[in-house]
Amino acid sequence: MLSNCATWRNLTAKNEIGKRFAKRRECLLFYGEVSSNGGMEVSRLTFFRFIVVFLSIAPLMQDSATAWDVDGHELVAAMAYSRLNPKAQQAVANFAREMQTPDQPYDAITIACWMDDLRKNNPSMPYHGLFLSWHFIDLGIEAGDPQPSWDPGDDNEIHGNVVQALKRALVVLKGGSDPYVKTRAMACAMVMHLVADIHQPLHAATHYFRSGGFLHHDAGGNKEEVVNGPVEDSKFNLHAFWDSAWRASFDEASGRVILDERYQDRGAHDPTVVLHLAEILVKQSPSPNIDLETHIDEWARESNQLARDFVYREVTATESPKYCRLSSGYVAKANVMAQQRLVLAASRLVVLLNNTLGAEGVANPPPSYPPGPPSFQ
Repeated sequence: MLSNCATWRNLTAKNEIGKRFAKRRECLLFYGEVSSNGGMEVSRLTFFRFIVVFLSIAPLMQDSATAWDVDGHELVAAMAYSRLNPKAQQAVANFAREMQTPDQPYDAITIACWMDDLRKNNPSMPYHGLFLSWHFIDLGIEAGDPQPSWDPGDDNEIHGNVVQALKRALVVLKGGSDPYVKTRAMACAMVMHLVADIHQPLHAATHYFRSGGFLHHDAGGNKEEVVNGPVEDSKFNLHAFWDSAWRASFDEASGRVILDERYQDRGAHDPTVVLHLAEILVKQSPSPNIDLETHIDEWARESNQLARDFVYREVTATESPKYCRLSSGYVAKANVMAQQRLVLAASRLVVLLNNTLGAEGVANPPPSYPPGPPSFQ
């Protein structure tokens, strides 16, 4: 059990921001309990009360971007943060305040969107335009497909993949150093984003094929357009569908995929929009036989297997390999699967952050990975 609220009150807040986070903690301690594995057991009412207080005092104005879409990342971050132990929660909140942005500061939820914000047309943002390939890994779906690197060493801030990126960030989160992940705050932002990314099946799979004597691939479904996507998006592709599958449904009348309009690009981060769904999803638990410990290679293989078994296999082919059609059954199953992946990502993120930022004692930092070749930006 958590100690009572006085334990937190006895920690003096050194400034107004500190006082605000102390108030958040009082509310969380009052309503929550810590389970034997360090996670927070939260009722639906508990979760709602905590997030309302948290968001009411947090700056939320940031631009949006895609990976899972922005609300998907905020869902994972909100579900995970509510179950972190107090030490890990405080560390995440502190790291969020360290992250630099030309707009208002990040908070412990929106920090999960930092890596996507680097894609935006805002050159004044530190690290703008870097780490773009760190969101995914191009694992093939057929025997004999090219194999990417699993360990850091041939990567840099321009080239690399999500497996290498998570391994680098985890070293820094544990107190080590890295030539590209400069601070623990950066490492925290990366981990909170990339743990979600690696659980999206098409962030760990791509379809290789030969054409004109050369080997090509579909960039994780980005080059495979969905002919019956949302009417307002004429370039909707298979990857974009899976980024938003957690909020997708099928309109029988038009035969098209539709996306829940409550969760759409608003031009600003606003986690309050996803609160109701987060309340529901946070009560779901992954199957007891699923390993929640941090095995980055296995997470990628798991997502890749889903892409092999369902994502690519069950789409409806068209006359052109550049296009596909999604059936009502496909969309319904994908919606359930995507929400399950978000819940699993959040559960694994809880374990990772509690075991690093929330651990008692000081462990020896792990060895650093070597730098890759110069990027020649």
